[in-house]
Amino acid sequence: MAKSAPSKRDRTRRQLLDAAVKVFAAHGVEAATIQEIAAVAGVANGTFYNYFQTKEGIMEAAAVAVGVDYCKRIAASAAHLPDGAERMSIGGRRYMVMALEQPELARFTMSVAVFSPIWAAQVEPFIRADLMLGIRQKRFHVASVPAAMDMITGTNYAAINSILAGRAGKSHVATISATILRGLGMAPDDADEIARRPLPPMPPMARE
Repeated sequence: MAKSAPSKRDRTRRQLLDAAVKVFAAHGVEAATIQEIAAVAGVANGTFYNYFQTKEGIMEAAAVAVGVDYCKRIAASAAHLPDGAERMSIGGRRYMVMALEQPELARFTMSVAVFSPIWAAQVEPFIRADLMLGIRQKRFHVASVPAAMDMITGTNYAAINSILAGRAGKSHVATISATILRGLGMAPDDADEIARRPLPPMPPMARE
């Protein structure tokens, strides 16, 4: 069955989210204004408030939208790979590659990821799915799933911040990935080999 076309309200909301990503990435959270977001979206200031009450509200929604879309693309790129350990490695490395190649976008998404319960509810399940797959396959051996999730997300977020701050470069990507796999109970040689496998191509960004 064909997917129905998005409604006018859905299209306008997507325009606002796309505009917010551009404005926040270009100018930073503090300097961005609601007026500029509305202008880039091509809508009146009053229209903005029909969808979002504050700048912080659209900031969170836009970052989560980017994160969910990015995770869906990562998952699609790894759909042909059965190994939960390799899928885990690909997900973390992709976000570090974003920090290297699109630092403004990574800085914006990380400004929300570290505190947002909506990010945790909508983005982190992609990580958990790979974790649980690796556990079922006996690739990972963890004391608890919540502790493993904290280790994975905390290490990845810290690595992304190190890259954004200029304290780490390209070589950090595989090293951090291998460190996480070791922390999940994998043998060092196995973890190192998986962390250095080529990344599969990413499908293009979704557009409604």
